[in-house]
Amino acid sequence: WRIELLVGRATSPTKKAFITYDLDYRIPALYLQRAPQPGRTEKDDNLSGDLEGAVPLWQKIWLSKIPEIVMLSLAMIVLTVIFFFQNELARHPKLTNRVRVGFLIFTLFGIGLYANAQLSVVNILTVFNAVATGFNWSYFLLEPTIFVLWSAVAASLLLWGRGPFCGWLCPFGALQELLNRLAKFFKIPQKRLPWGFHERLWALKYIIFLVLFGVSLHSLEWAERLAEVEPFKTTIILKFMREWPFVVFAVVLLVIGLFIERFYCRYLCPLGAALAIPGHLRIFKWLRRYNECGNPCQICANDCMVGAIHPEGNININECLYCLHCQVMYFDSHTCPVMIKKRLKRERQEAMTSSSNSIEVKELMAGIKADKVSAAEKSNQ
Repeated sequence: WRIELLVGRATSPTKKAFITYDLDYRIPALYLQRAPQPGRTEKDDNLSGDLEGAVPLWQKIWLSKIPEIVMLSLAMIVLTVIFFFQNELARHPKLTNRVRVGFLIFTLFGIGLYANAQLSVVNILTVFNAVATGFNWSYFLLEPTIFVLWSAVAASLLLWGRGPFCGWLCPFGALQELLNRLAKFFKIPQKRLPWGFHERLWALKYIIFLVLFGVSLHSLEWAERLAEVEPFKTTIILKFMREWPFVVFAVVLLVIGLFIERFYCRYLCPLGAALAIPGHLRIFKWLRRYNECGNPCQICANDCMVGAIHPEGNININECLYCLHCQVMYFDSHTCPVMIKKRLKRERQEAMTSSSNSIEVKELMAGIKADKVSAAEKSNQ
């Protein structure tokens, strides 16, 4: 006789993983008479069954998620190449824009809606809770796409800060930016908050994160409930198939984002705040600036999509989403005043060189003509 016990465990808000446990009942050998089977023993059957049942649940889940894992890994490689060759890319504004829009579309539909790999502040709170109560890797390996993405984000924090995830790999962030681009296309007016007010609003997301972190130390369950301040679950994971208050909250944030680009990322995202804190440990400074940036030039500061550039010209890496727009302008000889001066100086030098060469050619032609006339006169004599 055999009893099959089917055990399910939630691996995401919409998915469950199942594993079957076989419970065998064997009639005591005293009451059985079996014919021997050549080449196989009862011990071999038991060993085979034990090995089959010993495969961890997380390994089975990883095997079932190979397409998503490969897709995410390739995306990480592509994004790494983009960042390592950002200066070459930024010299081509149209190409940079196409690459960015294409990657954002992939992030929204591929990473978000298909793979459901939307990171959350709950992941961070769970890690801290696990460290305090007894860390177990197998629990975090139950969702392969989340694990792969978090591994990439952890590495990128040391190199670039929060920008790679918040600016390129967050599905909800991609949704906000793509909707705002559509809003600009249809001439919806964009609002810009005064710098002092805008700078003070940055603190909101840090306060939200600290509140969630403090609550999680007392009750992780309550922290998860309060983490609904993140609209990620509603928009990306459940695709708006939720109770109406959650849907209304998410829609309101997206509507505000039509007028203030990346509104949620700027002021309310606790995950962005949590990533900004270790972002100070980044090893390199990849974003270039001129001495004239901020004094007197304010072009990049006025065009920064999240207002991460201070009036003094320095980039606040805690707020920077690494869109590379300021780097495109850095190399643009028709936008950046420094590059415009260099271009005009180069054009004047080329014009002077061309003019000098033209004069020399004219003098040479005049000399040749004079020689011909002289030769003709001599021949007539």
